[in-house]
Amino acid sequence: MGAGCSSVEYRKYSSLLVKKHQRTSVGDKINEAAAAKIEDKPKTQDDFKMIMNALANHFILKSLDEDSRLEIAREMKHYTIGPRECIFEEGKPGSSFYILASGRLEVVINGVKKNVIFPGFGFGELALLDDRPRTASIITIERCTLWGVDRETFKEAVRRVNIQGHEENKAFIDNISLFKSLTQSQKSRILASLNTQRWGNGQKIIKEGDVGTLFYIIKDGIVVCSKNDMDVRHLGRGEYFGELSELYDQSRSATVTAIGDVKVVSISCQNLFEILEDSLQQIIYKNSQRIAIENSYALSALKTGQIDKLLDYMETTKYYPGEVIIPKGTMKGLKLWIVLKGLAATASGWKYGNLTCIGDKELLMTPGSEFSDDIVAEIETDISEISKETIENCIGGNLREITTTNDLQEILQNVYLFAGLDFSKHKELKNSLNTVFFNDKDLIAVEGHPGEYLYIIKSGKAICRKENKIVRTITKHDYFGERALIFDSPRSASIEADGPLICWTIIKSDFLSLINDEIRSRIYHRIEMQDISISLSDLTYIKPLGKSMFGNVFLMAHQNKSRLYTVKAILKEKIENLGIQVNLKAEREIGLQVNHWMMMNILKTFKDDKRVYIMTEFIKGKDLFMVLREIQIVNELHARYLSASIVLMLEYLHEREIVYRDLKPENIIIDEEGYPILIDFGTAKIVKGRTYTRLGSPHYMAPEIILGAGYSFNADWWSLGIILYELLYGKVPFGEDETDTHAICEKIIEHRISYSHSALKTHSAKPIIQQLLNNNPAARTGGGIKALKSHRWFENLNWDRLRIKALKMPYIPKFRDWDNEIEEALMDPKIMYECFELEESNDPYKLKLYDREPSLHIGWDNDF
Repeated sequence: MGAGCSSVEYRKYSSLLVKKHQRTSVGDKINEAAAAKIEDKPKTQDDFKMIMNALANHFILKSLDEDSRLEIAREMKHYTIGPRECIFEEGKPGSSFYILASGRLEVVINGVKKNVIFPGFGFGELALLDDRPRTASIITIERCTLWGVDRETFKEAVRRVNIQGHEENKAFIDNISLFKSLTQSQKSRILASLNTQRWGNGQKIIKEGDVGTLFYIIKDGIVVCSKNDMDVRHLGRGEYFGELSELYDQSRSATVTAIGDVKVVSISCQNLFEILEDSLQQIIYKNSQRIAIENSYALSALKTGQIDKLLDYMETTKYYPGEVIIPKGTMKGLKLWIVLKGLAATASGWKYGNLTCIGDKELLMTPGSEFSDDIVAEIETDISEISKETIENCIGGNLREITTTNDLQEILQNVYLFAGLDFSKHKELKNSLNTVFFNDKDLIAVEGHPGEYLYIIKSGKAICRKENKIVRTITKHDYFGERALIFDSPRSASIEADGPLICWTIIKSDFLSLINDEIRSRIYHRIEMQDISISLSDLTYIKPLGKSMFGNVFLMAHQNKSRLYTVKAILKEKIENLGIQVNLKAEREIGLQVNHWMMMNILKTFKDDKRVYIMTEFIKGKDLFMVLREIQIVNELHARYLSASIVLMLEYLHEREIVYRDLKPENIIIDEEGYPILIDFGTAKIVKGRTYTRLGSPHYMAPEIILGAGYSFNADWWSLGIILYELLYGKVPFGEDETDTHAICEKIIEHRISYSHSALKTHSAKPIIQQLLNNNPAARTGGGIKALKSHRWFENLNWDRLRIKALKMPYIPKFRDWDNEIEEALMDPKIMYECFELEESNDPYKLKLYDREPSLHIGWDNDF
């Protein structure tokens, strides 16, 4: 970056994944402390104490849990080095963090001695983030010994500890009776809120009479509980304590003391109730009932609000072994029973275990048949029950009709094809819907065969293949089969279920009678944009649009139809040097899966001997970064619409297990209607648990990414909080005036948010900003996406109209007219590859080939 670069301009280009300032090329070996003798020397208790003390004094390291710091201490190697030797040199890239064990070191900056380092002091911690240049030289004054750890070892140690801890904690949560009936979402949020602690022999973990703030689960070791100095009981691995004071706001009823070394996980009262939002016993009952209803084929179509109403009327009874729950001869179809806990059975061998519905299917039928056997409790069993009459009173009508109506509403709200469908057509659509189930690998449509149905995915996903090559993945609320119905032509591709799949289907005649001109226009646009017969040679070069993280982006036009596209060209040589094959494969996979009207869709990919190419639809607009520079601070309504639109984007991605990881204004285009469009999926990732890669743009990175302790979807909500703050206050909350990544990260970890610099310091958005920027990732949505969308900041917002872009945005950007430029390019086309090479020659990244293991990424570009 040039002199005088503002912090805002710096943010536009900064990234932890790829830095353009003095970045070490792949293959360079960083050789620090070259004169030292390095060995895996056993550590004494005093060594560990000194190392742990030093680790606790650095912002990156002190924010890690004790287990992670202990693992880092174990991994540190012993260095012995003589006098007047260099540990590392100013301006050279860094690789390791060091702790001086004996001797003295001097700190030299620009040839001037600035300071002396004494034993017990740690230095060089920025190298644990990346290979940035050292800001000083460190020289030994006398013979010294040090402990050191390099960046890759540090990352792997933290990752290893957190993976192990996460899995252990997950097993605990799944097996603790107190949490057994919680939903997976609630368990995940509790898991994200747990902290690990260690206690030594004789240490008191809680004291009798103290006010309780934490609930504890024992991971390793034994504790003794005592009252009035009398031992009451011992607790071991997997058992818990502190729940009474934690859950019922009582003082501690006992003292709990560690016997030997003890490791526990704890969760605070505030976090527990932010997650559970109710008394725990009610939560357990209600969650059990909810899980059973959601898993019921007959009742799963009920909406969350409808289920909530049913739960308020559920009556729960405890049955003891041998007691009859449902007598023989009871009429079916009049009542629903749910086994919350225990086991019910009939004499003929039918058994009903935990979270099982009894009589649910019959609720959708006309009453008539009877139970032919008594259903009896085999063990102590808790049963909830509710009558069909009460169910229909709660949901406001006939159960069968309402479940069908719910399906219709889900389609109208989430399937863009039917957005804005005439109200008069709703009943027609409702009557046309059928639900079809497919098993893994089932063929739904066959290329070249006639098509009679439109398919809309209700749950699961499917693979689209053309000439046996995977073209894209189709997921929830996406649709397929429309081309064959509109043009009365054979299927253009084969569709195969990828796992269990549920689809709504509409027969051809009904579909053609439903669609209006607007829907037909959407279909034509989609068919044209997804023209998989198009090749790179069909396109004409117009102009460069900019640079992405890895490649150059160009505006292109179809030679015959003049339709505009963007093409990102990435040199294979650069891909090899940066080792980003996995990133590009993921970008392609995710981009072809995404089909959302607020996201830029990947249409096709190409490759040749020199490059890979990613083609997307062209969206005329300005990125939010530039828009903010034009208008500086947006008003409340505009900020609400923009942030709510981003909520819808993240909801869509997270529902598909995609974490975006680089949400920032530069990756959001404001289109011709003023709506935000998410672009560039180069850092997105499909995550089924947690991921550990430290990447993103520093000002927008969540603290858990910086610490390398593992993160998931909640990191995106933090980035939204940063953007919302920036929209309203014209600056980012952490490190606004900083250009150094270390300084930015330190500000984020410190977590001091100021509202006093603006006249808007009493802004109504302050509570939601604080929630999104919560250090506890599990608390950022306030209990899930539904809770976030119900936040007071979004009060009275019409989510359905926003979803179909029917709300008028308060600000529409002004755009440059490119028509003449495009027309000239089409009339006098340039040689495409020469234009690509010209832009690549200006790339500040200097290419250099190194010996690499060729087998690592063989065939990585087969699908391009």
